[in-house]
Amino acid sequence: MFRTKAFVALALVTALLAAAPAQAQTFRFGMFFGDERSDFYPERITCLTQYQVRQAVAQRGYTNIALNVMNDKHVEVRATRDGWVYLLDFNYCTGRIEGRQQLRPAR
Repeated sequence: MFRTKAFVALALVTALLAAAPAQAQTFRFGMFFGDERSDFYPERITCLTQYQVRQAVAQRGYTNIALNVMNDKHVEVRATRDGWVYLLDFNYCTGRIEGRQQLRPAR
């Protein structure tokens, strides 16, 4: 009698575990297929500091560089180039300008 109850209990637990929905995996193995934009521009191990962001923007030909708040791997940068003031969306973990908006002529 005890064996039958133990067997039924074990079968019930096994059935419940098998019927449970699978959890989504968040672990990434490091295998990339080149189908995502981020595959070509991997993030750095350490993100850039404000000083390094200014240097990176200056190396691209911008002057009069002003940074906004560094938030969520992005910082808005106001800078001047070729007689125009631009608003740049700079990703300080990849070191790339991801967006550029021409604001007004420089004075």
